[in-house]
Amino acid sequence: MTSVTYEPDSIVKRYLCARIDPDRVVPPTGPESPTLDVEWRFVDGEPYYRIHYADPNTGFNCGWHRDDDHPDLGPVHFQYEHSRRDESDHQRAQFQKTIPTEIFWIALDRLFEKRIPTLLSDDGG
Repeated sequence: MTSVTYEPDSIVKRYLCARIDPDRVVPPTGPESPTLDVEWRFVDGEPYYRIHYADPNTGFNCGWHRDDDHPDLGPVHFQYEHSRRDESDHQRAQFQKTIPTEIFWIALDRLFEKRIPTLLSDDGG
């Protein structure tokens, strides 16, 4: 990560936005820095979060969302969109851990070790 900032600004602080060094992304991407947005909030003691990656070089974005958007998939889902391939999907997801930092690190491992390489492979994974 090359930088981390509060968004929309340091006063409102709705979520964190990290810029990723494009040279560290596999498969290789273009010169623009992909971003990783992390939003975490609690409503009546229930965690809601969004850990979302977006690459302006490829038009690919994906992430894990715990929200009420897809009740048919359960509380957590993984979604991705590859605009240049006209592909998108939503899938049921689960984390065994419940502590936010543990979920975050597991999500990062899954993102950079599995999801991005698989979904951006030549056969689309």
